Amino acid sequence: MTATFKTAGAGHPGLLALLLAWFASLLVLPAFAGESPPAVPPEAVVRQALSALPQLAAARAIVQSEQANSRRLAAGTHEWTVRASAQRRTDNAGQRYLENDLTVERPFRIGGKQGKDIALGDAGISVAQARLADAWHEAGRGLLKSWFEWMREARSAQRLQDHARVLEQQLDIVQRRVKAGDAPRLEQMLAETEWQRAVVAQAQAAARAARTDAELRKRYPGLSPQLPAELPAPVVLPGSVAEWQEKILAHNHEIELAELEAAHSRLTAERTVLERTSDPTVGVRYAQERDRQEHIVGVIVSLPFSGAARSANADAAVARAEAAAQKAREVKVRVESDAAQVAMQAQSANALSDRFAGIASQAQANAALVGKAYSLGEAPLNDTLLARRQSLEAISTAEQARIDALEANARLLLDMHRLWSLREHHGDGD
Repeated sequence: MTATFKTAGAGHPGLLALLLAWFASLLVLPAFAGESPPAVPPEAVVRQALSALPQLAAARAIVQSEQANSRRLAAGTHEWTVRASAQRRTDNAGQRYLENDLTVERPFRIGGKQGKDIALGDAGISVAQARLADAWHEAGRGLLKSWFEWMREARSAQRLQDHARVLEQQLDIVQRRVKAGDAPRLEQMLAETEWQRAVVAQAQAAARAARTDAELRKRYPGLSPQLPAELPAPVVLPGSVAEWQEKILAHNHEIELAELEAAHSRLTAERTVLERTSDPTVGVRYAQERDRQEHIVGVIVSLPFSGAARSANADAAVARAEAAAQKAREVKVRVESDAAQVAMQAQSANALSDRFAGIASQAQANAALVGKAYSLGEAPLNDTLLARRQSLEAISTAEQARIDALEANARLLLDMHRLWSLREHHGDGD
Protein backbone atom coordinates (compact mmCIF):
# COMPACT_ATOMS: atom_id res chain seq x y z
CA MET A 1 0.00 0.00 0.00
CA THR A 2 1.46 3.36 -1.01
CA ALA A 3 0.72 6.79 0.42
CA THR A 4 1.40 9.71 -1.92
CA PHE A 5 1.82 13.47 -1.66
CA LYS A 6 -0.46 15.41 -4.02
CA THR A 7 0.85 18.52 -5.75
CA ALA A 8 -0.15 21.96 -4.56
CA GLY A 9 -3.47 23.11 -5.87
CA ALA A 10 -5.23 19.79 -5.39
CA GLY A 11 -8.29 19.48 -3.23
CA HIS A 12 -8.19 18.64 0.45
CA PRO A 13 -8.03 14.84 0.95
CA GLY A 14 -11.09 13.38 2.53
CA LEU A 15 -11.23 12.03 6.04
CA LEU A 16 -11.52 8.48 4.76
CA ALA A 17 -8.34 8.84 2.68
CA LEU A 18 -6.43 10.19 5.69
CA LEU A 19 -7.62 7.33 7.86
CA LEU A 20 -6.62 4.80 5.23
CA ALA A 21 -3.15 6.33 4.90
CA TRP A 22 -2.75 6.33 8.68
CA PHE A 23 -3.93 2.72 8.91
CA ALA A 24 -1.52 1.65 6.15
CA SER A 25 1.41 3.14 8.05
CA LEU A 26 0.51 0.98 11.06
CA LEU A 27 0.36 -2.26 9.16
CA VAL A 28 2.96 -4.79 10.18
CA LEU A 29 4.06 -6.68 7.10
CA PRO A 30 5.85 -10.01 7.08
CA ALA A 31 9.53 -10.34 6.26
CA PHE A 32 10.67 -9.56 2.75
CA ALA A 33 10.66 -12.96 1.09
CA GLY A 34 13.53 -12.46 -1.32
CA GLU A 35 12.40 -8.92 -2.17
CA SER A 36 14.21 -5.65 -1.52
CA PRO A 37 12.59 -3.05 0.74
CA PRO A 38 11.07 0.04 -0.88
CA ALA A 39 13.23 2.72 -2.52
CA VAL A 40 16.53 0.78 -2.60
CA PRO A 41 18.31 -0.29 -5.81
CA PRO A 42 17.87 -3.86 -7.11
CA GLU A 43 19.79 -6.50 -5.18
CA ALA A 44 21.57 -7.96 -8.22
CA VAL A 45 22.86 -4.52 -9.21
CA VAL A 46 23.99 -3.79 -5.66
CA ARG A 47 25.86 -7.07 -5.36
CA GLN A 48 27.67 -6.43 -8.61
CA ALA A 49 28.57 -2.89 -7.54
CA LEU A 50 29.83 -3.97 -4.11
CA SER A 51 31.85 -6.86 -5.51
CA ALA A 52 33.73 -4.46 -7.77
CA LEU A 53 34.87 -2.22 -4.90
CA PRO A 54 38.66 -2.20 -4.26
CA GLN A 55 38.26 -2.76 -0.52
CA LEU A 56 36.31 -5.96 -1.17
CA ALA A 57 38.92 -7.21 -3.63
CA ALA A 58 41.62 -6.44 -1.05
CA ALA A 59 39.70 -8.30 1.67
CA ARG A 60 39.37 -11.37 -0.57
CA ALA A 61 43.10 -11.23 -1.32
CA ILE A 62 43.80 -11.19 2.43
CA VAL A 63 41.70 -14.36 2.81
CA GLN A 64 43.85 -16.04 0.14
CA SER A 65 46.97 -14.78 1.91
CA GLU A 66 45.85 -16.26 5.22
CA GLN A 67 45.07 -19.57 3.53
CA ALA A 68 48.64 -19.68 2.23
CA ASN A 69 49.92 -18.63 5.65
CA SER A 70 47.93 -21.48 7.22
CA ARG A 71 49.70 -23.95 4.96
CA ARG A 72 53.03 -22.37 5.92
CA LEU A 73 52.30 -22.71 9.61
CA ALA A 74 51.21 -26.32 9.22
CA ALA A 75 54.40 -27.15 7.33
CA GLY A 76 56.58 -25.21 9.76
CA THR A 77 59.56 -22.98 9.09
CA HIS A 78 62.17 -25.63 9.95
CA GLU A 79 63.93 -27.12 6.93
CA TRP A 80 66.46 -29.81 6.26
CA THR A 81 70.06 -28.67 6.13
CA VAL A 82 72.86 -30.53 4.35
CA ARG A 83 76.46 -29.81 5.27
CA ALA A 84 79.38 -31.32 3.41
CA SER A 85 83.08 -30.84 3.82
CA ALA A 86 86.27 -32.21 2.26
CA GLN A 87 89.74 -31.99 3.75
CA ARG A 88 93.28 -33.27 3.42
CA ARG A 89 95.08 -34.73 6.47
CA THR A 90 98.87 -34.90 6.69
CA ASP A 91 100.49 -36.88 9.56
CA ASN A 92 103.95 -36.43 11.04
CA ALA A 93 105.40 -38.97 8.67
CA GLY A 94 104.26 -36.87 5.75
CA GLN A 95 101.53 -39.26 4.74
CA ARG A 96 98.56 -37.50 3.15
CA TYR A 97 94.94 -38.63 3.34
CA LEU A 98 91.73 -37.38 1.73
CA GLU A 99 88.74 -37.14 4.06
CA ASN A 100 85.13 -36.03 3.67
CA ASP A 101 82.18 -35.38 5.90
CA LEU A 102 78.37 -35.23 5.23
CA THR A 103 75.74 -34.11 7.74
CA VAL A 104 71.95 -33.93 7.30
CA GLU A 105 70.04 -32.17 10.11
CA ARG A 106 66.76 -30.49 10.84
CA PRO A 107 65.12 -28.74 13.82
CA PHE A 108 61.88 -30.31 15.09
CA ARG A 109 58.96 -28.64 16.82
CA ILE A 110 58.30 -30.07 20.24
CA GLY A 111 55.87 -29.45 23.07
CA GLY A 112 52.73 -29.29 20.93
CA LYS A 113 54.02 -26.44 18.77
CA GLN A 114 52.91 -28.02 15.50
CA GLY A 115 49.31 -28.44 16.68
CA LYS A 116 49.27 -24.88 17.96
CA ASP A 117 50.59 -23.62 14.60
CA ILE A 118 47.81 -25.45 12.75
CA ALA A 119 45.22 -23.93 15.08
CA LEU A 120 46.82 -20.51 14.59
CA GLY A 121 46.59 -20.87 10.80
CA ASP A 122 42.90 -21.81 10.98
CA ALA A 123 42.25 -18.85 13.28
CA GLY A 124 43.97 -16.53 10.82
CA ILE A 125 41.67 -17.71 8.04
CA SER A 126 38.63 -17.16 10.25
CA VAL A 127 39.78 -13.62 11.06
CA ALA A 128 40.32 -12.84 7.36
CA GLN A 129 36.87 -14.19 6.47
CA ALA A 130 35.30 -12.12 9.24
CA ARG A 131 37.12 -9.04 7.95
CA LEU A 132 35.77 -9.74 4.48
CA ALA A 133 32.23 -10.02 5.84
CA ASP A 134 32.66 -6.84 7.87
CA ALA A 135 34.09 -5.01 4.84
CA TRP A 136 31.09 -6.15 2.76
CA HIS A 137 28.68 -4.97 5.42
CA GLU A 138 30.40 -1.58 5.76
CA ALA A 139 30.40 -1.22 1.97
CA GLY A 140 26.66 -1.90 1.99
CA ARG A 141 26.17 0.78 4.64
CA GLY A 142 28.18 3.23 2.54
CA LEU A 143 26.14 2.49 -0.58
CA LEU A 144 22.89 2.86 1.35
CA LYS A 145 23.97 6.22 2.76
CA SER A 146 25.10 7.54 -0.64
CA TRP A 147 21.91 6.27 -2.28
CA PHE A 148 19.59 8.11 0.11
CA GLU A 149 21.74 11.25 0.01
CA TRP A 150 21.20 11.29 -3.73
CA MET A 151 17.47 10.65 -3.25
CA ARG A 152 17.16 13.59 -0.85
CA GLU A 153 18.89 15.99 -3.22
CA ALA A 154 17.04 14.72 -6.29
CA ARG A 155 13.67 14.86 -4.57
CA SER A 156 14.39 18.35 -3.25
CA ALA A 157 15.26 19.55 -6.75
CA GLN A 158 12.08 18.02 -8.11
CA ARG A 159 9.96 19.57 -5.37
CA LEU A 160 11.48 23.03 -5.95
CA GLN A 161 10.82 22.63 -9.67
CA ASP A 162 7.16 21.93 -8.94
CA HIS A 163 7.09 24.93 -6.60
CA ALA A 164 8.59 27.21 -9.25
CA ARG A 165 5.97 25.98 -11.73
CA VAL A 166 3.17 26.77 -9.28
CA LEU A 167 4.59 30.25 -8.65
CA GLU A 168 4.80 30.79 -12.39
CA GLN A 169 1.11 29.97 -12.62
CA GLN A 170 0.49 32.32 -9.71
CA LEU A 171 2.42 35.07 -11.55
CA ASP A 172 0.22 34.52 -14.60
CA ILE A 173 -2.89 35.00 -12.46
CA VAL A 174 -1.45 38.20 -10.96
CA GLN A 175 -0.56 39.57 -14.39
CA ARG A 176 -4.07 38.97 -15.66
CA ARG A 177 -5.55 40.76 -12.62
CA VAL A 178 -3.15 43.69 -13.08
CA LYS A 179 -4.14 44.00 -16.73
CA ALA A 180 -7.80 43.89 -15.73
CA GLY A 181 -7.19 46.59 -13.15
CA ASP A 182 -8.15 44.33 -10.24
CA ALA A 183 -4.69 44.42 -8.61
CA PRO A 184 -1.87 46.98 -8.25
CA ARG A 185 1.36 46.59 -10.20
CA LEU A 186 3.19 46.12 -6.90
CA GLU A 187 1.63 42.67 -6.60
CA GLN A 188 3.07 41.72 -9.99
CA MET A 189 6.52 42.78 -8.80
CA LEU A 190 6.12 40.72 -5.64
CA ALA A 191 4.98 37.67 -7.60
CA GLU A 192 7.87 38.03 -10.06
CA THR A 193 10.39 38.29 -7.21
CA GLU A 194 8.97 35.21 -5.50
CA TRP A 195 9.05 33.24 -8.75
CA GLN A 196 12.66 34.28 -9.51
CA ARG A 197 13.74 33.25 -6.01
CA ALA A 198 12.14 29.87 -6.57
CA VAL A 199 13.90 29.48 -9.95
CA VAL A 200 17.30 30.24 -8.39
CA ALA A 201 16.66 27.86 -5.49
CA GLN A 202 15.66 25.13 -7.93
CA ALA A 203 18.83 25.67 -9.99
CA GLN A 204 20.98 25.34 -6.86
CA ALA A 205 19.14 22.19 -5.82
CA ALA A 206 19.47 20.74 -9.32
CA ALA A 207 23.24 21.36 -9.22
CA ARG A 208 23.52 19.56 -5.86
CA ALA A 209 21.44 16.67 -7.19
CA ALA A 210 23.64 16.42 -10.29
CA ARG A 211 26.77 16.28 -8.12
CA THR A 212 25.42 13.52 -5.90
CA ASP A 213 24.21 11.62 -8.97
CA ALA A 214 27.64 11.81 -10.60
CA GLU A 215 29.37 10.80 -7.37
CA LEU A 216 27.04 7.84 -6.90
CA ARG A 217 27.59 6.58 -10.45
CA LYS A 218 31.36 7.07 -10.16
CA ARG A 219 31.69 5.29 -6.84
CA TYR A 220 29.31 2.46 -7.73
CA PRO A 221 29.44 1.73 -11.47
CA GLY A 222 26.32 -0.01 -12.70
CA LEU A 223 23.91 1.91 -10.51
CA SER A 224 21.37 3.91 -12.50
CA PRO A 225 19.51 6.08 -9.98
CA GLN A 226 15.95 6.85 -11.04
CA LEU A 227 13.50 8.74 -8.88
CA PRO A 228 10.13 7.01 -8.45
CA ALA A 229 7.05 8.92 -9.51
CA GLU A 230 5.90 8.88 -5.88
CA LEU A 231 7.84 8.09 -2.75
CA PRO A 232 6.78 4.67 -1.45
CA ALA A 233 5.44 4.40 2.06
CA PRO A 234 7.84 2.98 4.68
CA VAL A 235 7.13 -0.62 5.63
CA VAL A 236 7.16 -1.18 9.38
CA LEU A 237 8.98 -4.38 10.29
CA PRO A 238 7.41 -6.81 12.74
CA GLY A 239 8.73 -6.85 16.27
CA SER A 240 9.81 -4.37 18.92
CA VAL A 241 12.95 -2.29 19.35
CA ALA A 242 14.38 -4.89 21.74
CA GLU A 243 13.72 -7.69 19.24
CA TRP A 244 15.31 -5.71 16.41
CA GLN A 245 18.35 -5.03 18.57
CA GLU A 246 18.64 -8.71 19.45
CA LYS A 247 18.55 -9.69 15.77
CA ILE A 248 21.20 -7.09 14.91
CA LEU A 249 23.51 -8.49 17.58
CA ALA A 250 22.82 -12.13 16.69
CA HIS A 251 25.26 -12.19 13.76
CA ASN A 252 27.16 -8.93 14.09
CA HIS A 253 30.35 -8.82 12.05
CA GLU A 254 32.11 -6.26 14.24
CA ILE A 255 31.62 -8.34 17.38
CA GLU A 256 32.52 -11.53 15.55
CA LEU A 257 35.67 -9.96 14.14
CA ALA A 258 36.77 -8.55 17.49
CA GLU A 259 36.22 -11.89 19.22
CA LEU A 260 38.08 -13.79 16.51
CA GLU A 261 40.96 -11.32 16.69
CA ALA A 262 41.07 -11.80 20.45
CA ALA A 263 41.10 -15.58 20.01
CA HIS A 264 43.86 -15.25 17.42
CA SER A 265 45.91 -13.09 19.80
CA ARG A 266 45.35 -15.62 22.57
CA LEU A 267 46.59 -18.46 20.34
CA THR A 268 49.57 -16.33 19.31
CA ALA A 269 50.41 -15.76 22.97
CA GLU A 270 50.12 -19.46 23.76
CA ARG A 271 52.35 -20.27 20.80
CA THR A 272 54.90 -17.65 21.86
CA VAL A 273 54.97 -19.04 25.40
CA LEU A 274 55.85 -22.44 23.94
CA GLU A 275 58.91 -20.81 22.37
CA ARG A 276 60.40 -20.51 25.84
CA THR A 277 61.42 -24.11 25.20
CA SER A 278 63.71 -24.08 22.20
CA ASP A 279 63.45 -26.66 19.43
CA PRO A 280 66.19 -29.29 19.20
CA THR A 281 68.11 -29.93 15.99
CA VAL A 282 68.61 -33.59 15.14
CA GLY A 283 70.89 -34.80 12.40
CA VAL A 284 72.88 -37.72 11.03
CA ARG A 285 76.60 -37.50 10.26
CA TYR A 286 78.62 -39.70 7.99
CA ALA A 287 82.38 -39.25 7.56
CA GLN A 288 85.23 -41.02 5.77
CA GLU A 289 88.73 -40.55 7.13
CA ARG A 290 92.27 -41.63 6.16
CA ASP A 291 91.43 -42.28 2.53
CA ARG A 292 88.28 -44.23 3.46
CA GLN A 293 90.11 -46.48 5.84
CA GLU A 294 87.81 -45.30 8.61
CA HIS A 295 84.02 -44.79 8.37
CA ILE A 296 82.12 -42.80 10.95
CA VAL A 297 78.34 -42.74 11.41
CA GLY A 298 76.85 -40.60 14.16
CA VAL A 299 73.78 -38.77 15.42
CA ILE A 300 73.93 -35.06 16.21
CA VAL A 301 71.60 -33.33 18.66
CA SER A 302 71.81 -29.64 19.47
CA LEU A 303 69.57 -27.64 21.78
CA PRO A 304 69.82 -23.85 22.20
CA PHE A 305 69.51 -22.49 25.73
CA SER A 306 66.55 -20.14 25.99
CA GLY A 307 67.36 -16.73 27.37
CA ALA A 308 65.72 -13.54 28.57
CA ALA A 309 64.64 -12.55 25.06
CA ARG A 310 62.32 -15.54 24.75
CA SER A 311 60.69 -14.82 28.11
CA ALA A 312 60.23 -11.14 27.28
CA ASN A 313 58.70 -11.99 23.91
CA ALA A 314 56.26 -14.35 25.61
CA ASP A 315 55.27 -11.72 28.19
CA ALA A 316 54.67 -9.18 25.41
CA ALA A 317 52.45 -11.63 23.51
CA VAL A 318 50.39 -12.33 26.64
CA ALA A 319 49.91 -8.58 27.16
CA ARG A 320 48.82 -8.12 23.53
CA ALA A 321 46.30 -10.94 23.95
CA GLU A 322 44.84 -9.21 27.00
CA ALA A 323 44.62 -5.94 25.07
CA ALA A 324 42.76 -7.71 22.24
CA ALA A 325 40.34 -9.25 24.74
CA GLN A 326 39.60 -5.85 26.25
CA LYS A 327 39.13 -4.38 22.79
CA ALA A 328 36.59 -7.11 22.00
CA ARG A 329 34.65 -6.15 25.14
CA GLU A 330 34.75 -2.48 24.16
CA VAL A 331 33.55 -3.28 20.62
CA LYS A 332 30.66 -5.32 22.00
CA VAL A 333 29.51 -2.45 24.23
CA ARG A 334 29.76 0.05 21.37
CA VAL A 335 27.95 -2.20 18.89
CA GLU A 336 25.16 -2.86 21.39
CA SER A 337 24.70 0.90 21.72
CA ASP A 338 24.76 1.37 17.94
CA ALA A 339 22.23 -1.43 17.47
CA ALA A 340 19.87 0.22 19.94
CA GLN A 341 20.21 3.52 18.09
CA VAL A 342 19.50 1.92 14.71
CA ALA A 343 16.41 0.17 16.08
CA MET A 344 15.08 3.27 17.82
CA GLN A 345 15.83 5.42 14.78
CA ALA A 346 13.69 3.14 12.61
CA GLN A 347 10.82 3.34 15.10
CA SER A 348 10.94 7.13 15.51
CA ALA A 349 11.49 7.80 11.79
CA ASN A 350 8.34 5.87 10.89
CA ALA A 351 6.28 7.80 13.45
CA LEU A 352 7.65 11.18 12.34
CA SER A 353 6.97 10.36 8.70
CA ASP A 354 3.30 9.80 9.45
CA ARG A 355 3.00 13.04 11.44
CA PHE A 356 4.71 15.21 8.85
CA ALA A 357 2.60 13.66 6.09
CA GLY A 358 -0.54 14.87 7.85
CA ILE A 359 0.91 18.36 8.29
CA ALA A 360 1.88 18.49 4.61
CA SER A 361 -1.63 17.52 3.51
CA GLN A 362 -3.11 20.25 5.65
CA ALA A 363 -0.63 22.86 4.37
CA GLN A 364 -1.35 21.86 0.75
CA ALA A 365 -5.06 22.21 1.26
CA ASN A 366 -4.58 25.60 2.92
CA ALA A 367 -2.39 26.85 0.05
CA ALA A 368 -4.94 25.68 -2.50
CA LEU A 369 -7.78 27.45 -0.68
CA VAL A 370 -5.85 30.70 -0.29
CA GLY A 371 -4.75 30.57 -3.93
CA LYS A 372 -8.33 30.10 -5.06
CA ALA A 373 -9.44 32.94 -2.80
CA TYR A 374 -6.85 35.26 -4.36
CA SER A 375 -7.99 34.39 -7.89
CA LEU A 376 -11.49 35.43 -6.79
CA GLY A 377 -10.21 38.63 -5.21
CA GLU A 378 -10.99 37.45 -1.67
CA ALA A 379 -7.44 37.24 -0.27
CA PRO A 380 -4.30 39.43 -0.50
CA LEU A 381 -1.26 38.27 -2.47
CA ASN A 382 1.01 38.26 0.58
CA ASP A 383 -1.19 35.67 2.25
CA THR A 384 -1.15 33.59 -0.94
CA LEU A 385 2.64 33.66 -1.24
CA LEU A 386 3.04 32.91 2.45
CA ALA A 387 0.72 29.91 2.14
CA ARG A 388 2.71 28.69 -0.86
CA ARG A 389 5.97 28.94 1.10
CA GLN A 390 4.46 27.16 4.09
CA SER A 391 3.13 24.44 1.81
CA LEU A 392 6.54 23.99 0.19
CA GLU A 393 8.23 23.79 3.58
CA ALA A 394 5.69 21.30 4.91
CA ILE A 395 5.84 19.08 1.83
CA SER A 396 9.65 19.18 1.73
CA THR A 397 9.85 18.30 5.43
CA ALA A 398 7.36 15.45 4.98
CA GLU A 399 9.25 14.05 1.99
CA GLN A 400 12.59 14.26 3.80
CA ALA A 401 11.00 12.54 6.82
CA ARG A 402 9.68 9.80 4.55
CA ILE A 403 13.13 9.33 3.00
CA ASP A 404 14.59 9.22 6.53
CA ALA A 405 12.11 6.47 7.41
CA LEU A 406 12.89 4.54 4.24
CA GLU A 407 16.61 4.78 4.97
CA ALA A 408 16.18 3.83 8.63
CA ASN A 409 14.15 0.73 7.71
CA ALA A 410 16.64 -0.29 5.02
CA ARG A 411 19.53 0.22 7.48
CA LEU A 412 17.69 -1.90 10.03
CA LEU A 413 17.26 -4.71 7.49
CA LEU A 414 20.90 -4.41 6.48
CA ASP A 415 22.15 -4.67 10.05
CA MET A 416 19.80 -7.61 10.66
CA HIS A 417 21.44 -9.37 7.66
CA ARG A 418 18.19 -9.52 5.72
CA LEU A 419 19.46 -7.21 2.98
CA TRP A 420 22.50 -7.70 0.71
CA SER A 421 24.18 -10.20 3.06
CA LEU A 422 27.47 -11.77 1.95
CA ARG A 423 26.49 -15.19 0.63
CA GLU A 424 30.01 -16.63 0.66
CA HIS A 425 30.35 -16.02 4.41
CA HIS A 426 29.20 -19.04 6.39
CA GLY A 427 27.67 -16.95 9.16
CA ASP A 428 25.17 -15.05 7.03
CA GLY A 429 21.79 -15.77 5.60
CA ASP A 430 19.18 -13.81 3.71
